[in-house]
Amino acid sequence: MYIYLDIVRDFNCAMCGACCRNDWMVTLDEESYRRNQEFFAARDDREEFEAAFTRLTGKMQPGEYAVINKKGGACWFLSPDQSCWLHRQAGHEHLDSVCQTFPRYPMDTARGLELSLSFSCPEVLRLVARVQPLEIMRSETPPLAVREDVPTVAVYPEQRPIGHSLRHYFELEHHFIDILQWRGVPIAERLLLLQKTAAGLDSAEPGDMEAARQRLNQTFQNNYMYMDMQTVPPGTPACFTAEILQEHFLVNLIFRKIFYLYGLTEAARLLVSFGQRLGDAARPFAAEAAVEAVRRMILELELAFGHNRQALTRVCRVG
Repeated sequence: MYIYLDIVRDFNCAMCGACCRNDWMVTLDEESYRRNQEFFAARDDREEFEAAFTRLTGKMQPGEYAVINKKGGACWFLSPDQSCWLHRQAGHEHLDSVCQTFPRYPMDTARGLELSLSFSCPEVLRLVARVQPLEIMRSETPPLAVREDVPTVAVYPEQRPIGHSLRHYFELEHHFIDILQWRGVPIAERLLLLQKTAAGLDSAEPGDMEAARQRLNQTFQNNYMYMDMQTVPPGTPACFTAEILQEHFLVNLIFRKIFYLYGLTEAARLLVSFGQRLGDAARPFAAEAAVEAVRRMILELELAFGHNRQALTRVCRVG
């Protein structure tokens, strides 16, 4: 089963070259490094190989063996026409897993392969420039070509302790997305309800499975009743706004399993921090200028969240 946000099925690379110019390191595992070593040796071009790739030293994450170097602030292989020289010469399957996958974000979960997209891609930001809320889709066929052997995360809630709220992770994810897509109040208020919910569940005694299930059901019921009483259905907004863009970005982060990875309290804190940064970015502006300001801030946050965890810590501390 493939489970994905609806924007995934509409994605096609726009060949803009933005991801090849971003300020992040593209890492390779040892297999990719050796494959390139052989490719350039066969071309009798060892000097190019040595210039394009650098072996990493010191403490590294699993799968990080080398990096592709920069040239003129861009990936070594980015051509003037925004195409990838290595892709043209060696084919898509030759590329490292990062370049084959980005901006796709595959996740191995107990209910299937789940797919999202990175908002650091300009084409993804174009796709989400819409009023309609993001929707979770299900299919027995993949919505786009994706390597299934390189999942970014593994999510198996039954591995959590009995009675722990995250053992019911998928129900929690659905509920948190419902809260963020509750458009009857400003997004800052939605985030406060989400944070209160996460903190309450996190502080409860684990108990047995039945007690955890009852606690979860009661929490959901209380929240939906509160949401129904607080607002009059707002109807469909007339146009795309900076707040809707914030909503899409935060919903995408939740779907990327941020609560499963970081825990309920910490993930809620991150989302509130992100919401504050996005709101501050939009506040001085109106209409289209506010949307553009939020886009720029999303690129900064996405870079920190998806590609530089030290930067993420700094961003959240400031927030």
